[in-house]
Amino acid sequence: MKKKALELNLETLSRIASLNIRATKLVEGLLSGHHRSKHTGSSIEFADYKDYSPGDEIKHIDWKMLAKTDKHQIKQFEQSSNLKATILLDASGSMGYESPNLKNNMSKMDYARTLVASLSYLLLKQFDAVGISIFNKTLIRHVPPRSKPSHFKHILHELAVVSPNGITKLEDAIECMVERLPSRGIIILVSDFLTKETGIEKKLKLLVSRGLEVILFHVLDSDEVSFPFKGDVIFESLEDDSSIELDPEDIRETYQRSIQDLIEYYRSHCTKLGIDYKFLQTSTPLEQGLLYYLLQRKNLGKH
Repeated sequence: MKKKALELNLETLSRIASLNIRATKLVEGLLSGHHRSKHTGSSIEFADYKDYSPGDEIKHIDWKMLAKTDKHQIKQFEQSSNLKATILLDASGSMGYESPNLKNNMSKMDYARTLVASLSYLLLKQFDAVGISIFNKTLIRHVPPRSKPSHFKHILHELAVVSPNGITKLEDAIECMVERLPSRGIIILVSDFLTKETGIEKKLKLLVSRGLEVILFHVLDSDEVSFPFKGDVIFESLEDDSSIELDPEDIRETYQRSIQDLIEYYRSHCTKLGIDYKFLQTSTPLEQGLLYYLLQRKNLGKH
């Protein structure tokens, strides 16, 4: 039992380290190659007092406090943010799909994890507060937004330990956590959106009506778009126990049309509601997702 727990712990630590490296490398590389605009969404605010110590700057001594208490107290300040972002990550079973031929591509879940980690790191670099919520048919984990750089470690841990399973119920997940969300800020949804949830427009509209800016990242494995399978194949559902055996050639064109219809379904709903939509395949460089976010913020006059 101890050995199994140790192996699990080592796997988690390895995943955290890998996520950390990928996310920081992506963001730092992106920012170094582009002009860093001045961040105007944050301010310096008084946080607390501490006793004066040799080496502290005299200009931070609160002279009024000294007159009242005869104690040398130093004012401490911290960076505050006007922007709070919450990233919702789909961790249902379908997100666990891995192509039989990964080559240089990541699995869908690793791709989504890295996207979320990179966006989180980018937001924290901009002194913004960021939190994450992980869901399938309901809310699994929720990490409230924070702006401290050390918060990134907490986010990485939550991303590393989650394992995709269960069915997707985006409508229910949004309903479950809507009261936890700030009244204003950014909501970023990361999912494969493999089902046309009939009530999703209503839930997305609810988020927009609360004054939230919504960005939707639609992530699919390249196999799920091109359907490259050959010969008799048994397809097994990752969200329940169902399976079906068929020849992919018989349904390839129909399947590809269905996937394009699905993509257009979400794209059109997002356009209608004023929501930013970005479709990403696992073969797409993750920098494109980050660049899309930066451009959307720039268009809105932020960052």
